[in-house]
Amino acid sequence: KIRPQHIDHGIKIAKEIARLDVGQGVVVRKGTVIAVEAFEGTNRMLRRAGSFEADQMIFLKTVKPGQDYRFDVPVFGMRTLEVMKESGINHAYLEANNIIILEKDKVLKQAIEWGIEMMGY
Repeated sequence: KIRPQHIDHGIKIAKEIARLDVGQGVVVRKGTVIAVEAFEGTNRMLRRAGSFEADQMIFLKTVKPGQDYRFDVPVFGMRTLEVMKESGINHAYLEANNIIILEKDKVLKQAIEWGIEMMGY
């Protein structure tokens, strides 16, 4: 079962890697970091995390302090949702008011159909 402390731990890790300008996303499982996004981008990081074939994985996405949205727009779209499904990652926590969900209604509807939990934090 996913516990609040697992989510809190993931948020803390995601914010720290963003602060260090490493990446904007992380996948955690029961307090363990499974994958950290770097130059490869979100979808490749999700695939790498999925290769562990573990349950209860959580994808968390944030922005770095002072994010310049003119050059690096943090987004979550249909393709990322598809990669999550392919990778067996069923939980996404996105920083509210900072991550842009492309085609939001379509993405949220599909997430429900696929049993992927999407939350803002």
